[in-house]
Parts: sequence; structure tokens; C-alpha cells
Amino acid sequence: MATYHFPKILGLIVIFFSLAIEANKPFTTMQCESSVTGIHNHRTVLVCEYESQPGQKCHSNWSYQAVHSNQIENLCTEKKANARKQRRCSTDLNTTLLIIEETEISDEGKYHILLDCGRGGYKKAKINLLVEAPYTVPQVTKSDRGDEKGLSCTTLGYPLAKLQWQIENGINLTANYSSLRREDKLYNLTTHLSVVGELCSINYICSVCIENACKSAKLDCSKTEKNVQLSKQKRRTPGVYLSLGFIMIIFTLLAITLLFDWSHQIPRALARSKSTTTNLIENTE
Repeated sequence: MATYHFPKILGLIVIFFSLAIEANKPFTTMQCESSVTGIHNHRTVLVCEYESQPGQKCHSNWSYQAVHSNQIENLCTEKKANARKQRRCSTDLNTTLLIIEETEISDEGKYHILLDCGRGGYKKAKINLLVEAPYTVPQVTKSDRGDEKGLSCTTLGYPLAKLQWQIENGINLTANYSSLRREDKLYNLTTHLSVVGELCSINYICSVCIENACKSAKLDCSKTEKNVQLSKQKRRTPGVYLSLGFIMIIFTLLAITLLFDWSHQIPRALARSKSTTTNLIENTE
């Protein structure tokens, strides 16, 4: 009878020790998004979720690798934040995260995470951060380059895009194009379209597009013509004032001259009148 139950008891003992050994083995899993897109000048949060042995406290360490660089910069832990870049790290029971308060274009790159759970083991992961700065609505203005007249269009954003001129029926137009990278790494885009004839006779549309999302603008002819008229009026106004002033000066000088002549002619007339009267009296006598 004892011999019959011995294999069962032995099997239970083996199973018990196997479970105990498995329970003591390191156990940690971590999942992170492979790629995250942040918005320029907005908060960006990189998050990783993990599981470890119950009751095991874990610590995280975040580091940064810039685009096209092999150097890795240690960013922060829960105990020490990177104040210069306004970065903060935090780790709770099942989440570790990195918070970037004001995301810049220079924050693009790979972020490496090292999660240390002590006896639970450790895990590594990385997140690729992309940064976008939505382009401003294009500004369309008249331009004059000597003999060449036309329209200029400018916008600002990131990543690099291209400005395109069209007319209302959707036909693309060829134009000069330039891009300038600013210190904050944003792109200042400008395009110039040469136009023959009246600028407002056709609706010229300037568009900037990224991934089929476009922002467009066209020249506000009513506003432009009003500005031109105001400009002409401003140029004419000083001339009118000068002409009126000159005329008033001439009239003043003429008036002074007439008064001066009259001031001399009146005494002479009186003298002649007196002389004539005296002669008449003498002749009468």
C-alpha cells in the first residue's frame, strides 16, 4: 500500500519545489510605445507599463540619444530631475514615465529606459520621439522686385515642407522657393510667384501641406486695393498741404504789397485834393 502511494507523494513534492523555484526566479515585463509624436511648445509624456513580482519596488533611469548621434545623455531618475530641459521622471507600481514640459525640436531622438526591479530583474526599452510644429497659415502679399512683380507667400513650422502655388482650377504653378532654418530649428519657408498683368484678375492660392493636411491662403484684393488707395492718399496729402500753404503765402504777400501801396497813395491823393481845392478858391476870388 505504501509502495503504491509513494510515486504520487514524490510527484507532489517535485511539483511543489518546481513552483517554489519558479516563484523565486526574476520576473519583469515592460511594454512601451515604439514611437511618439510631440507638439512643439506643448507637454509630451513618454509612458512605459510594466509588471514585476508582487511587492517588488522598481526604479527607472531615462537617457537620451539625439538624432544622428551615438552619444547618450543621462536625463533623470525619480530622485533627480533635469531642470534645464524641464524633464521629470516618475515610477509607480506599474508605470514609469518621462515628462517634457515644453517640447522643443531638439528633443527629437531616442529615449532609452532601464527598469531595475531588484530581485525581479531588469528590463530595457526605447522610444523614438518625433516633434511637430504645425505650420502657420500662409501669409500672401504683393512683392515688387524692380522690373519683376508678383506675389510672395511665407509660413513657419516643422518638419520641412514645401509651399505650392495654384490657381482656382487646381493647376500647379512654378515659383521660386527658399527655406531658412532658424535657431529654434523651425523652418521659415518663402516662395515668390511672378505675375504678368493685374494681380487680382486671377485667384492665386498658396498652400503648405504635410501628410495630406494643407493650409491655404490667397491675396485679399479688397484689402490690398484699400491699402493702395490709402497709401496714395497719404502721398497726395502732403503735396496738397504744401500747395495750399504756398498759395496762402502769395496772397499774404500781395495783400501786404497792396496795403503798402495804399498807405503811400492815400496821403498823395489827399494832398492833390487839397491843392486842387486851394486853386479853385483862388481862381474864384
